[in-house]
Amino acid sequence: MRPDKRPRGPRRPESTPPSGPPTPGLAQLNERATSLWRRGQAWFYADDLMRPVHAAELVRVVDAEGRPCGLAVTSPASKLALRACGPWDGDAIPDREAFFSTRLAAAIERRAGMLGPRDGARLVHGEADDLPGLVVDRYGSVLVLQVTSQFVESSLDAIVPFLAERLDAETVIARNDVAVRKLEGLPQEVRLLHGARKEQVEIDENGLAHLVEPFTGHKTGFYLDQRPARAMVRELSKGRSVLDLFSYQGAFSLSALKGGASSATAVDQSARALELAQLGAQKNGLTGLTTERANVFDYLRSLRETDRRFDLIVLDPPAFAKSRRELDGALRGYRDLNRQAMRLLAPHGWLVTCSCSHHMTPPMFEDMARQASGGLPFKMALHQRIGAGSDHPVWLSMPESEYLKTLVLRRMD
Repeated sequence: MRPDKRPRGPRRPESTPPSGPPTPGLAQLNERATSLWRRGQAWFYADDLMRPVHAAELVRVVDAEGRPCGLAVTSPASKLALRACGPWDGDAIPDREAFFSTRLAAAIERRAGMLGPRDGARLVHGEADDLPGLVVDRYGSVLVLQVTSQFVESSLDAIVPFLAERLDAETVIARNDVAVRKLEGLPQEVRLLHGARKEQVEIDENGLAHLVEPFTGHKTGFYLDQRPARAMVRELSKGRSVLDLFSYQGAFSLSALKGGASSATAVDQSARALELAQLGAQKNGLTGLTTERANVFDYLRSLRETDRRFDLIVLDPPAFAKSRRELDGALRGYRDLNRQAMRLLAPHGWLVTCSCSHHMTPPMFEDMARQASGGLPFKMALHQRIGAGSDHPVWLSMPESEYLKTLVLRRMD
């Protein structure tokens, strides 16, 4: 789950707020919440608990009848009062060093095949690694953390030394500039936590070099979650003209050119991102890249007045729906963008379209694509569904964790 997204949480009926004095180190679920925990729910509100939360801490969780459930972290500042951290042997609450070293070591081991000296990978993906409130991305010797939990924030002195030593990191950065931290009463900031300041680092993805700026780039510096979609674009691109919309630093464009595309046009509003795209093309010895600094909506409207068509279009906009209240407007925006992109496809052309909002469920996104294609003088076929890479696991019990949706569509003539 992306760290800048606020979880929706389960729908629930009105219930009685917790009462009675808090018990340090212990949280007890009510009967309804006990059932949710057993089904794999990871987020709980204050009224899911028998007693109020008094501190940001690691606690033992018991069910409505006092039977042990596992560990969780609590937060008195957030609407999410408790977040599950998985099972733990014994009855005691582990100290911070033992807890984080165990959980971090397990997360790193699960990515053992992604730890080459120039690899980029997500090493910790919040709840999916039983570490809610923590994301760790690795770019070679640089580690970038995003923290969205008071307990994790207060435990950085246990987390950073372990990661730095275990991964031989030269640089550890906190990219804590995400708005969701406000909901935990935490400041938004970017700071160096360990080692030397590195403004830029180079990673390798399937033989293609990408430049990452961990202090200033989008997210933690790069869109690691789109690795599978970039591989698909590379596979489809040979001999094709490619339009890369909301391109950021042109990772899709570079993948297309690496795959043999005849040309790639990267469109983004950020001048620095487009500079990085050009630098990436030069570094990889790729030709055929054109960059356009423009608003994508305006750019697409301008192309409607021309006869220009593309064999492959990548549409990877930012999250239009950052809350459930924004869904209706987001759907209209996605529908408009996708319909315009479909109109620009050459016969038998491909559209790779994405949404990174967890509020936009996979069925909703597919229905949007169907609506966008309605009434066109050709049919669109669904070729494949793609999600985030294996380093961004999705919990079956937590549908919100499937935030990234990518549809590979083809114009049928």
